Amino acid sequence: MKDAVSDAVTAPDHKWGPMGIFRFAFALAPALVLAAPAAEASQKSFKVSFMNCTEFAGEGYVPLAIAQKLVPAGYTITNASAGQAPMVVRMTNCDSVQVNGSRSQPTTIAQIGINIVSPDGTGDINNYMALYVSNNPQLVASFQGAGVPASLDPQIAYEYAPHDSASGTLYGAVSPREFGPFFLYGTETNPPANSGQNYIANWWFGANAAIRQQTTFPTISFGASNVALYTSAASPLGQLVGGNVYSGFTLLALRGVYALARMVVTFPASGQ
Repeated sequence: MKDAVSDAVTAPDHKWGPMGIFRFAFALAPALVLAAPAAEASQKSFKVSFMNCTEFAGEGYVPLAIAQKLVPAGYTITNASAGQAPMVVRMTNCDSVQVNGSRSQPTTIAQIGINIVSPDGTGDINNYMALYVSNNPQLVASFQGAGVPASLDPQIAYEYAPHDSASGTLYGAVSPREFGPFFLYGTETNPPANSGQNYIANWWFGANAAIRQQTTFPTISFGASNVALYTSAASPLGQLVGGNVYSGFTLLALRGVYALARMVVTFPASGQ
């Protein structure tokens, strides 16, 4: 029998389906704002700890005309010149993730967003979140409780096959609800020794900086990545990237390795 958390995050909910964001944006841009209400009293902030993780992070240009429809009022897209906008794709896999001090569990996460100017001046990178998918029911339920349309994908895959101690091949597959599958595939290089750095990443959701997902990495190391994204050309993501294959991560293409990170989801616009 499914537990209450699993029931909550797998129940059909077209309003909060993540690709509904894309569909609203392509059909009616103003409707995107309606899918991102301001924080209410029932919405709850939460904290998450990530342990023993690796990740892929890629950033490259997509058409500004489509990307702009994904970003509601109160944000400024970075480098929005010559009709282009920076899209960010991230996929991370952790041996252990703990939500609000609960029992930890292995977790995989996929995110897609548009790079923006920091609304509050914090963070080494700031993105507006268009998609959040995980196989961790409690993490997904916490995001949904905060008003973020996260999606549960129990079959999400993140596989890194080492060639040797220096490099390997990454395969990542994601099947968000209400959206056809997409996957990542390519070679990556492990970070150089003693190359760790402190890093803060912010992902935002909702009009006028309503919700902030801030992750602090006390030490994260980066290696090179040559990974491409594959999806259906007819899907909303395929329309955003312009076809079946996107290999244009020219702004950023990294393999990240970190032992610990901490995330806090809050509501800056409402003072929470």
